[in-house]
Amino acid sequence: IFVIWEACSWLGLLDPIFVPALSDVLATLYHELFVTNELLVHMGFSFARAGIGFALAAIVGITVGILMGRYRVAESFVDPLISALFPTPKLAIFPLMMVFLGIGDASKIALIFLGCFFPIVISTYTGVKNVDKYFIWNARTKGANHRQVLWTVVFPAAMPFVFAGLRVATSTGFLLIVASELIAANEGLGYLIIYAQRTFNPTLMFSGVLMVACMGFIVDRVLLAIGRWLFGWQDKSGF
Repeated sequence: IFVIWEACSWLGLLDPIFVPALSDVLATLYHELFVTNELLVHMGFSFARAGIGFALAAIVGITVGILMGRYRVAESFVDPLISALFPTPKLAIFPLMMVFLGIGDASKIALIFLGCFFPIVISTYTGVKNVDKYFIWNARTKGANHRQVLWTVVFPAAMPFVFAGLRVATSTGFLLIVASELIAANEGLGYLIIYAQRTFNPTLMFSGVLMVACMGFIVDRVLLAIGRWLFGWQDKSGF
């Protein structure tokens, strides 16, 4: 894709006002990242907001998912709420969040939390419900109490599902943080992208887009590597 992009620019097939050459974008990216450090500052703001919202969603989502999978009362109470709120576009309620939480970091973190919470809780709930009953019965016949069954059988068996939800949530988190910064922010990659677009600076705009893509790719690869390390026993490539 990058080679085709650069080749089309050299052949004059792309208007540099709208789509600059990849080499120009990379030159701007290097200058803003390592010379002026402006891109690094904006990246720090976006990553901090996304990280806090994602961490809170992971803690609450995993906890709620385990409770839903293990206790019918929790499942009966939370499942209808998820069914009602999950399909709702999160950006549609972002203005409401700004009314209650202001236009600062709190509303953006709340948006990230809400967007990441649902894939995590649904994946965790699915993982807990799919734990083999024979594992649980076997642990109980050996004298394990409820807490031991939860932490030594249910939670480890559900972890592959949890990590799948975390990977989905990371992409959702980066999508929402950029969208929220496009709407209301004075710093962050989303703000930088919309500022560059409004000031007709396409190289800076594409630099911001590439940085968002790189951040999402790196975080996803890290989660994938951790998952492969933790769940190597699931590798079925030899069959």
